[in-house]
Amino acid sequence: MTRSDARTLNWRNMMSYEVRRLQASDLPSVTKIYNAACRSRESTQGTRPWNLKEMETFLFESHPSFDAYTCVDNSAVVGWTAFTPYRTREDFRHAAEMSIYVQKSARRRGIGSALAHSILSRASSLDLHCILAMTFKDRPEVAFFLENKCGFSVTGCLPEIFSDDGKHYDILTFERLILPATDRH
Repeated sequence: MTRSDARTLNWRNMMSYEVRRLQASDLPSVTKIYNAACRSRESTQGTRPWNLKEMETFLFESHPSFDAYTCVDNSAVVGWTAFTPYRTREDFRHAAEMSIYVQKSARRRGIGSALAHSILSRASSLDLHCILAMTFKDRPEVAFFLENKCGFSVTGCLPEIFSDDGKHYDILTFERLILPATDRH
């Protein structure tokens, strides 16, 4: 293979994983990935691990997701993403929070980008106007990902709002506005 041949290959065709809609049978793996993120202080949802029922309630009952996907590699769920309502009040019905989690051993392989692309491409058809995301200020790699790979903009900082083991952490907030399908060219 020549250099020019290598440049024309589509990197998505070389991936060994598949992104698909989240299924109820994925909940044990999704919960495990989420809990690992909590233990590593990577989740702005909290540091307490969730059980299966709490994850099911989060994604399907109390804040039913607008849409959710998993990434499967060799029959194992290695990442997931979901749009959940930002608030449950009617005046926020066009706003969603994007959650995205990738198993630590599966990072740096394009899985986060594939998950983000899959769910963000659905935002307009879900009648969403505003997507929010949050990360810790001391996680610049996540901020870079949100801005440069997902098209989000920083909208603010919540100083010392998150408390863990007696320490307080800042959370950055991000937003991506979605154009209605009729406004796109």
